[in-house]
Amino acid sequence: MGEARVYSERLGAISDAQFEAVAERFGLGRFVSATPIASGLFGQNVFVATTGGEFVLRGAPHWVKGRGETEWRREDRWQFTKERFFARHLHERTKTPVPWPMLHDEASDIFGWPYLVMPRMPGLCTDERAILKILTPDDRRDVAAALAENLLEMQRLTWDIAGDFDRTSIALEPFQGGAMQRVVDETLEMAAAGTLTDDDRAWIAHAATRALATSDPAVNAYVHVDYKLNNLTLSKDRGRWRVSGLFDLHEGQFSDGARDIVREACIYLDTEPASAQIFVETYAAGAGRGEFSPDRMALYVINDRLKFWEFFARPDNRPDWLEGKTFRGWTERYVRGVLDLL
Repeated sequence: MGEARVYSERLGAISDAQFEAVAERFGLGRFVSATPIASGLFGQNVFVATTGGEFVLRGAPHWVKGRGETEWRREDRWQFTKERFFARHLHERTKTPVPWPMLHDEASDIFGWPYLVMPRMPGLCTDERAILKILTPDDRRDVAAALAENLLEMQRLTWDIAGDFDRTSIALEPFQGGAMQRVVDETLEMAAAGTLTDDDRAWIAHAATRALATSDPAVNAYVHVDYKLNNLTLSKDRGRWRVSGLFDLHEGQFSDGARDIVREACIYLDTEPASAQIFVETYAAGAGRGEFSPDRMALYVINDRLKFWEFFARPDNRPDWLEGKTFRGWTERYVRGVLDLL
């Protein structure tokens, strides 16, 4: 299909003729250009411009391994079906700005793998450290409130079960034992496989026991799981910042909406605690402070921090800041910080 260019390590080399074939297949106009995306979703994305508009192409689907399976397999049906499901329901049932329509080509004749094409969302995409340099303190406070307001809007999408997409059935399935049991199981599974001390594991087990003694939330809300500045865009309209795009929906599920404040709150605690306060207070004012159980929130923080710890604690990836630290010693600050914000 002509001379090809490498857009990311994961996507590999793609020719203009291949992009042109996508544009023709979906009636998107004539292909104009493609641009690499420096960050986001493991190198799966590339910006594509046509005479019909600006788009994101997402390909090279995730490799997955289901419960009880020993081999990893490429599973575009799981990732792409799940993303389209949440994008469609967020679009139809809330005012959350998500990329829709999300077009799914299940054939592999163009690239060697299936792919998604979706509108490119408008606005600024940044992170919590870069934003300190590009926006004023007043603007950053406005952004923190906008993140909370968008989170509340997202969580207007609810379901009659707490659950996630099963990798075998490729359908929304309930969590066995409920939402809290699922978080406990996931947390203890990570802890068992991780590079933790006996004290770390005992602390986590105690937190899990306390969390299980609480009642599951009455409402099963949409939870993004990776809700943070990197996974959205921002626009300023009539003097106020708002979220103008939300994406990377592949980790979504229905669970306790309070889980989704944890990741952004922890990042803000590291970068700008005043914004953490605004973010959490704005969310709490809309959700109602009665929605927060300290024991559940403590485990949500532990669960979230474990994902980062296990990535950085690998021998081939261990940074200097981790030296001399234990998981409990590193995480307790975040637990106290989030609980203090509530």
